Amino acid sequence: MRHLRVPSAQTSHWIDLCKTNGWYETGYRVQRVGDDTAIPLNPHAPRVDDSVWGDNTMIELDVTDKKARHYWEHISDEIRTEFGDEFPQAFEIQGDVLLVKIPEEMVEVEHEIAQAMLEQFPSVRVVCHDDGVVGEFRVRNLRVLKARNDNDSTLTRYREHGHEFNINPAVAYFSGRLGTQRMRTLAVVSSMSQSKGRPLVIVDPYAGVGPSMALLYTDANLVSKAYVNDLNPDAIPLLKQNMEYFHSKRKQGGTYVVDCLDARKLMKSRPEIIGTADVLLVNLPHEGIDHLPDLLPLLTDDESLVCGWSIQEKQADIEHQLRADIEVGGWTITTIHVEEIKGFSTAKAMFRYELVLSNQNKR
Repeated sequence: MRHLRVPSAQTSHWIDLCKTNGWYETGYRVQRVGDDTAIPLNPHAPRVDDSVWGDNTMIELDVTDKKARHYWEHISDEIRTEFGDEFPQAFEIQGDVLLVKIPEEMVEVEHEIAQAMLEQFPSVRVVCHDDGVVGEFRVRNLRVLKARNDNDSTLTRYREHGHEFNINPAVAYFSGRLGTQRMRTLAVVSSMSQSKGRPLVIVDPYAGVGPSMALLYTDANLVSKAYVNDLNPDAIPLLKQNMEYFHSKRKQGGTYVVDCLDARKLMKSRPEIIGTADVLLVNLPHEGIDHLPDLLPLLTDDESLVCGWSIQEKQADIEHQLRADIEVGGWTITTIHVEEIKGFSTAKAMFRYELVLSNQNKR
């Protein structure tokens, strides 16, 4: 293969020139030749006597294939030259489904981008454009771009922290990026279980497809009973499948209940769980704090744990909001911890709050 031989100190300049003009042969590495560098050239590069090369020479070198570092290296030089550095660099792989937001100005080459992603990631089966969350249940608005063997289903098996469960990002919201939060929840629930000296009763009113239960309910020494609920009816079949699987992984018996209700009506619909929960998860970032007055009666009046997530203005006094909703009900806040976990927009962020509560007035 032809290579352009240049002084090592000028390598970056000549690589940029070759890539800009569509002369760089992707998939092959730059090589060292003595004190110089050899840059692989494709058949479109000018002849050695072209003045564009200055005093540099060309040599023939044997080459070996090297896996491309970036998916866009699989896209034609013509398209790469046209769009430069505009190719999307942020994407999320859920199971064998890849979610990416294609910029509006690149829609005409979205299928080429998707094909390049399939070539770069052998484990990916289908590539979807993600147009953001929509509707009451905040489900991702997906459009399939390319799929292997025409299998364009978005139902997939997801693996996280050694556990597997079913997800379908087109029908029920799920984010793999919150996996760290699920591990943190495991840590504080484990601490609460050790403090009480027994497995706990946990209520997850906004469970989605149940990713939090993969870590929690599968451990029979940690959770004895789980009540999981979601308002999205399309999430329930997946939630039931996953809970059945989690139950099969337990080393000893336990119980779980799956419902599809407005969480604020749980007290009325499920009066038997009032005052039984040791742990309450409030994963409803846009409205969860407002729902607390309807959820707190589910907690045992002994010491209990609330883990929640809330999207607020970055300067919001979340601790004040929490105290206003909690203490008015006669609850005592033993500990409270609020922290920003990630940005949401230029003005807003997602916060995590952990509360340890008791209600002596009910004793």
